[in-house]
Amino acid sequence: MAQPFKPEMLVLRLSLIVVGVLWTLSNHGAIDLLGTLRRWWPATLVLWGTLELYRSYADRRAGRP
Repeated sequence: MAQPFKPEMLVLRLSLIVVGVLWTLSNHGAIDLLGTLRRWWPATLVLWGTLELYRSYADRRAGRP
């Protein structure tokens, strides 16, 4: 049985991947980690909101409340 789509889990997983990549780049001196996170963390909220809208649309289209 397929698991239902959960935007919060996708956003969490993608966020962890991004933080890991940024942390690695910071350790190599390529970027300032705190400055980058401070500037781009709202993108996680935008992604989450977009996925929630998609899930809502897909649920309505499938006839689920």
